[in-house]
Amino acid sequence: PVYSGVEEYQLEIYNRWGELLFATDDVRVGWDGYYRGNPAKQDVYVWKAYARFSDGRETTLKGDVTLLR
Repeated sequence: PVYSGVEEYQLEIYNRWGELLFATDDVRVGWDGYYRGNPAKQDVYVWKAYARFSDGRETTLKGDVTLLR
């Protein structure tokens, strides 16, 4: 993946009840499917990502991901 030009970044993962399970501001770090040191249960999770680029553009994306075990 190419990360050039990303000046600010935030990724958040939530469960279906809106509880924050994971957050990072490092574009190179993703969620490993664990929560508090234990495997998260098979379920649908919501993700939200924000990025600000060196040219001033900003974007916020959101979606869901299904965790299968």
